[in-house]
Amino acid sequence: MNPVYEMRTYHAGPGKMDALLSRFAHHSDALLQRHQLKPIAYWMDYPKNLLIYIIEHASVEAAERNWSEFRNDPEWQKIKAETDADGPLAATIDRNFMEKVDLSRY
Repeated sequence: MNPVYEMRTYHAGPGKMDALLSRFAHHSDALLQRHQLKPIAYWMDYPKNLLIYIIEHASVEAAERNWSEFRNDPEWQKIKAETDADGPLAATIDRNFMEKVDLSRY
């Protein structure tokens, strides 16, 4: 079975991009990996206030299971509560699941 990729786009709240990046650098990235959420790369679009990253999953079902475990992790809940104390760092989050396409087959 081929892996599935999830592109997540975080729309940072006004003035919150640096805090969002810091949370990923110091907490989120390690927690993602602990829950079998394998980050491939991160990008930011400062003019649009976006943090974009891609995660590799074994399947969509595995992604949902691993995200559920991540959201229920007491360490994550504590970090999120602390870093969102003055308002959410991410105003909205968009998700897209993708499969690689081998164009040589077409």
